[in-house]
Amino acid sequence: MSIGRRAFLGVLGGAAVARPAPIWGQAPARLGYLSGGRRDTNLANTIDILRAALRDRGWRPGENLVIDERWASGDSSRLPRLARELVEQRPDVLSCTGTTETRALQAVTSTIPIVFLQVAVDPVSAGFVQHIARPGRNITGFMQSPQILWGKRIELLTEILGRQPRRLAWLGNPGNTGAAENWADAQAAAARVKSEVIRVEARSAADLEPAFQIIKGRDALLVQFDFLFAMERHRLADLAAKHRIPAIYSYRQVIKEGGLMSYGPETSDIFQRSASYVDRILKGANPAELPAQAPAKFEFAINLKTAMALGLTAPSTVVALADEVIE
Repeated sequence: MSIGRRAFLGVLGGAAVARPAPIWGQAPARLGYLSGGRRDTNLANTIDILRAALRDRGWRPGENLVIDERWASGDSSRLPRLARELVEQRPDVLSCTGTTETRALQAVTSTIPIVFLQVAVDPVSAGFVQHIARPGRNITGFMQSPQILWGKRIELLTEILGRQPRRLAWLGNPGNTGAAENWADAQAAAARVKSEVIRVEARSAADLEPAFQIIKGRDALLVQFDFLFAMERHRLADLAAKHRIPAIYSYRQVIKEGGLMSYGPETSDIFQRSASYVDRILKGANPAELPAQAPAKFEFAINLKTAMALGLTAPSTVVALADEVIE
């Protein structure tokens, strides 16, 4: 944010907080947005939610706010270049969707405020913030969870299978900087219930078919949250159905594509809440003093049609827990 805009907003005080307004001769605020996903399939459940929530706070894209978007379309190798492009635009604040995107932005600026939206690891151990309550740097935001939750997902698989899955597979993208911590959590969760879990990796869409050749025959599959997998959610669901693998995902959108179950934070709520941080930073707040936040809501979704195709009967107790049931 320019010194002029900070000074002006400081003078306006409460009026600025109530409703941002364009100022004669003043450039609009600038927000940079970085996502590893594909724009055409992710607008509705990501940046459109953020844009609407900012509009509710008085920020009108195209008038007093310019949003510069960059999308990697599932290719993590593009993120460093896209991050540099955004920083070169000299935005007042940057927002990004996950761990890998946050790392890419962190590498190119230590001064522009960054608000992460879906970090799937501990932001302290990742080096994004010094403390959860007081980040201390130019980065803050919203975590996917205080824990990675593979234990809970294994519990849900056990309920629908009617037995403890003993031979699990975990599918991750090694290009995701949160993969190592995610895998460690999956191993620990499997060990607690005395199950074996193997690690299977896919860096690109072309890797998915070979990955399922390794996965087939396992009792169940755990799928890491990753922009590649979110982008390829229809194909993932098809491959799981083809190989008759009960799978649980970290994100709800795949259930509408035929995935069996998902459990994770409600991403729409995270994007809505993140607008408050973008808004506050544009009005002069220091990201070093805005605590990193855990999700306020979690959601469980189940596709009963997919369960039936796999020869599974979902207990009424499991169905009753679901926030969304597809029949």
